[in-house]
Amino acid sequence: METPFKPEQDISMEDLAAQLRQPSGAAGKEVAGTMYQSNLGMIRESIAVLSSKPGDALLELGHGNAHHLKEWLQMEPNAQYTGLECSELMQAEAIAYSEQEGLSERCRFLFYDGYKIPFEDNSFDRILTINTLYFWNEPAALLQELYRVLRPEGYSCIAFVDAPTMEQLPFTQYGFTKYDIARFTHLVAQTDFTIDAIHTRDEKVINKIGDPFHRNYYIALLQKK
Repeated sequence: METPFKPEQDISMEDLAAQLRQPSGAAGKEVAGTMYQSNLGMIRESIAVLSSKPGDALLELGHGNAHHLKEWLQMEPNAQYTGLECSELMQAEAIAYSEQEGLSERCRFLFYDGYKIPFEDNSFDRILTINTLYFWNEPAALLQELYRVLRPEGYSCIAFVDAPTMEQLPFTQYGFTKYDIARFTHLVAQTDFTIDAIHTRDEKVINKIGDPFHRNYYIALLQKK
């Protein structure tokens, strides 16, 4: 297991928030490692809810260092994966990891601007994004973009920590939009998505400042009909 990052020694809460949004430099690599460790439970639960099928075209928004990818692709040996990032560092880290693990033929990693999904309509069967929702600049427009590139009868899985839990973390006062079920439901209503289900989960983790933490989160499964 990677050593927890201790930003109280190395980085301000405002700078940590910026790194969580868009990792860069040496500190970004450390923060990405901590994100992977603290988010692994959410990742596994979300992949289970998403229920991808053999041969699916998969899209992930905000893949981070992609260290979860080997486990996911082993579950779906015929799936093809595309990752999108607005962090050039994370794109590079993911490419290096996929090459190291022999996954390059099944993966591609692209940089995007956080607004426009750079693919044709109806390109993917399943879409996954975990702990990125807080940073979307135009959430309704980006969610509709995910709808556009999803194939009919496809699913998009969005996992996010609930607002009361987020309020307990000091760095979330800097540039985080917090969501509870009501706010999220209102967001989805502005798009063409249908909510198939919203699953509630809770877990104990080491948070981004290296402390034990209990968090509640949601896994929303949205369908394009």
